[in-house]
Amino acid sequence: MFKLLLVLSFSFSASFMFSQQDYTWDEYQVSFTLADDFEEVTNDADEFSAIGDGMEISILPFNDETIDQGDITAFTMTVAASLELDRVDDVSEIEINSFDGAYAEGEIDGTRVFMMGLIDPDSETNLFVIITFLDDDQNAVDEAVNICLSFDTY
Repeated sequence: MFKLLLVLSFSFSASFMFSQQDYTWDEYQVSFTLADDFEEVTNDADEFSAIGDGMEISILPFNDETIDQGDITAFTMTVAASLELDRVDDVSEIEINSFDGAYAEGEIDGTRVFMMGLIDPDSETNLFVIITFLDDDQNAVDEAVNICLSFDTY
């Protein structure tokens, strides 16, 4: 009986930990997934932001139909430098679903920062994504990676 309760408890906890909310930002025809503990703070033409348990995300659109991989990488490096992040990893080029872009991570005052610049190949609108959370929270790291990998266009 104890084993059955343990299995049921673990199954319930696992499904709770991985509960997700799918978001669509109709203004830019972008979809992404956040854990269901996130609540929207801002959702308008200038920004999408949400706060979850110990995490925050902001998505900022910008228009430039001429931007390419080199430009978004340089832009991401510039933003990382302007935030004066410590322990900044090299900016890496990425491909996520329908986006090309660049990715960097670092730390500032005990807060971990993931940032991505994403190029939408089907429009002049591009996105800059910033996710912050406590530096020593491995669950938040996993969640931030899942958020990053969920971005797509529709």
